[in-house]
Amino acid sequence: MRSSRRLLAVPAAVALLWSLTACSGSTTEASTEPTTKPSATAEATEEAVEITQANFLQTIADAQAEASSYDFTMSTTAEGQAMAATGSVQVEDGGAQALSMVMELPEMGQMEVRMAGGLTYMNLGEMTGGKFLQIDPEDASNPLAAGLGDMTGEIDPTKALAGAEAAVTSVTKKGDAEDVDGVQATPYEVVLDPSKLPEEQRAGLDQAAAAGVAIPTTFVYTYWLDAENLVRKMAFDLMGSKTEMTFSNWGSAAPVTAPSADQITTENPFAG
Repeated sequence: MRSSRRLLAVPAAVALLWSLTACSGSTTEASTEPTTKPSATAEATEEAVEITQANFLQTIADAQAEASSYDFTMSTTAEGQAMAATGSVQVEDGGAQALSMVMELPEMGQMEVRMAGGLTYMNLGEMTGGKFLQIDPEDASNPLAAGLGDMTGEIDPTKALAGAEAAVTSVTKKGDAEDVDGVQATPYEVVLDPSKLPEEQRAGLDQAAAAGVAIPTTFVYTYWLDAENLVRKMAFDLMGSKTEMTFSNWGSAAPVTAPSADQITTENPFAG
């Protein structure tokens, strides 16, 4: 279950960070071998589980327990600006997550982020000469590492989803199954009370509130679950920021690898 919680946390955390920074008037960004495990969708459940408020998070966690990877797409619009991203997530040996993501950002163009082996790599296009900066999030002497602290912390499953059960106030089925990239998936509306989120998650909201962002009393998300209760799509409209994510290839996603040595630069584009 820990792996599945880690998996879902990655794009959701990036989307939430983008939403908060966009609403506050600023824009910021967010090796494993290919998995050979069969897709979790290949194993049909013997008996359908009725989704309720009490079992929602546990049910999707259980459904994804055997999936060690997925591909995702994400699109976000806020204040007339748009961000798009595509990527893959793998769970490395020991449970750490590996991420490969390409983003299109307002005023910055394309940016690529990879997280593998405990290190973060960022390709900022012309700013980094088309190569990747290698950043150790634990390196206190690197000022860039401090800027990644929040992102890597949100990805940590103990901070991203732990305690979220207490924040869920309702889960409601919203109609019949729909086609999501060729898979039938049923929509569920999930309402959260942000005041009941874990302290680590509320910290970002508190910062946004301090910057003048009006925090709603409830967060409303829609999840589309397939017949095996795997998340196929997620959407939310939060503080003027609309986000939609899709998930595919559970258990058989594209591999995630760290850049090779000749793809890495040691030049800090922000040094002045």
